[in-house]
Amino acid sequence: MDEQQIEDMLRRLENGDISEDDLESDGENIPYNPYLGALAAELEDDEDVLTGQDNSEDFLDQPLIQDEQLVQCAQSLERVEAQPTESLMNLRNLLWRKQSFLFDENNIKFGGSEELPSSIMKLQSPYQFFIYFFTNPFMENIVTESARYAVQKQPDRPEIFTEGELRKYFDILIFMSVYHYPSTRSYWSNKFSFSPIKEAMPINKFEKMRKLLHFNNNDDHLPVDHVQHDRLHNLRPIITHLNEKFSSVTIEQRLSIDEQMCATKVGHFLKQYLPNKPQKWGFKLFVLCNLSGFAYRFIIYSGKEANEGSSNSQNLGVVGQTVMNFLSVVPRQRNHIVYFDNYYTSLPLMCILAKQGIHSLGTIQRNRLGKTCKLPTKQDVMKSSIPRGSYEEYVTNFEGIDMTTVSWKDNKQVVLASTYVGACPVGNIERFDKKEKKRILITCPKLIREYNMHMGGVDLMDSFLGRNRIRMKSRKWYMRIFYHLLDLTVINSWVLYKKV
Repeated sequence: MDEQQIEDMLRRLENGDISEDDLESDGENIPYNPYLGALAAELEDDEDVLTGQDNSEDFLDQPLIQDEQLVQCAQSLERVEAQPTESLMNLRNLLWRKQSFLFDENNIKFGGSEELPSSIMKLQSPYQFFIYFFTNPFMENIVTESARYAVQKQPDRPEIFTEGELRKYFDILIFMSVYHYPSTRSYWSNKFSFSPIKEAMPINKFEKMRKLLHFNNNDDHLPVDHVQHDRLHNLRPIITHLNEKFSSVTIEQRLSIDEQMCATKVGHFLKQYLPNKPQKWGFKLFVLCNLSGFAYRFIIYSGKEANEGSSNSQNLGVVGQTVMNFLSVVPRQRNHIVYFDNYYTSLPLMCILAKQGIHSLGTIQRNRLGKTCKLPTKQDVMKSSIPRGSYEEYVTNFEGIDMTTVSWKDNKQVVLASTYVGACPVGNIERFDKKEKKRILITCPKLIREYNMHMGGVDLMDSFLGRNRIRMKSRKWYMRIFYHLLDLTVINSWVLYKKV
């Protein structure tokens, strides 16, 4: 049997058209195949019910279930089959071969242009870049909404401020992100005052503006039980405007997606804990960056239920659909390359991106590759008999898209998947050996070097924010996020200024 016949046989096995007993018997209509016999034996041994240990977003990549659940499984398969076939990938049907993935520079030659628009090229200072993002209509809208909020809060004597005063207020915040004082009022103290801030605005005016700053009409905020309730209603105009302005900058070829923390101690149900981040507590953002740390788009995490409300016509799960929403601003068929970690990486997502002309590379969880991929397990790789730098590579093809997975031994096992680069050409990398107490050269696959070289865009942005960020506290949770977005705009303005 050729490969197509084997795939058809596996698909019929999954759909229930044939049984595993037929494969093991001397059936007259089904010829015996050693590969299918071995696979059927593996599937028969795997009789455990779903335990939740497999974190794969594709429910088809699960062990066979018990007999009493066969009816429910068949109904689920029927619902999945109703989806477009190009969006589905049954990991059990993938045929993996232990071979090298052919890397060709011509396949990733960038077909777009990285030249900036003329409206950006004529800007000459970081302030002009900042004004490009914080436009006059945008500032006028903040003044209008703040005035409406002042009337709602104190109808008899509302405090109104002008657009010029609002610009001074933002200037003071930016100064505070560079010159750090123990408290806000310290900038206006008689002994240690900071003259540029003290001369720009009195402290009382600054405190009043700080309390009245608002961005959206509270009367339009739908109740919690409403279908279209928006948890980020107070910040929605800011989010929409900045995403439009950031994505108007020409998008470079190599991009990275990662999480970012808006550090805060304010009590709110949207606050997250990420132990691997320098700032572990705060509001979580997903950010799309280039290699220079410029953020093209950001999404503020507003809860699982809110994110599930987005369209998911390609059956990628919530995380996969988040990546597709990010990349909606990226031109198709231009050979853009996106890098992400194992939180986002899945084979169905990478396949769909490859069909749209977007290559991808990322670390991946071993259990997202399916049972048919024979990459070594962590227990096998970390044996003392396996030298550091050892690797194994398996390649598969789904609907004309070549995908490769590589397991590499460093201090621990590293598993990566890619649609454009594999282990070859293999190079070397320096590592410190504890036994020999010196640095040694070990083997390093090509895709490892690619990932380390191009994945750090969001981390670079985080380093910029860590050195210069607004540390002013606020009891309003959305103001803490706004200060973070203001810092993000300042960093984007500086990065773009240095590039021009």
